[in-house]
Amino acid sequence: MSNDTIFFTQIVSIIVFILALFGIYRSLVSQKDGVIELLREQLKQKDHKIIELQAQSPDVLAKTLSERIEIAVKEIERLKLDGDKHKEEIDEKEKELHKSKEQLSALAELITDTDLVCPHCNAPLSQRAFYPIYGHVNGREVEADAEYSEYECGLVVRDGVEESPCKG
Repeated sequence: MSNDTIFFTQIVSIIVFILALFGIYRSLVSQKDGVIELLREQLKQKDHKIIELQAQSPDVLAKTLSERIEIAVKEIERLKLDGDKHKEEIDEKEKELHKSKEQLSALAELITDTDLVCPHCNAPLSQRAFYPIYGHVNGREVEADAEYSEYECGLVVRDGVEESPCKG
């Protein structure tokens, strides 16, 4: 073999190696871009879900029911001013008002029964987080979830143990 053949073979090998390297780099970059776009989509979905859940929070539900009750009371008062012409409508509105009041009291009971409010002063829950704890049981490593709850009154409960007392 001549030196020229060996030289050109090495040049071709280097060029093929560089092209292969750039091809792999390009596929990795496009894969990275795809992952970033997927994460952006997931983040948008999570933001949308957070907005939906905030709209369904107990405070929003209680406010909506209170507004419905106020509207029903105003409508009943207006109908009573008109006299006996609207007796059936008044009765219907009073039933609707009673039903809304029952829903509001059921919601209040549900909120009180859960740990969404402070058990001492009924202040709302301001933060709740779950975090993993690790330990060993019978020589095996185990993982469990612990809960951290913080209320607006200052009560802090970590894994069922009160860390800071209620100031409300």
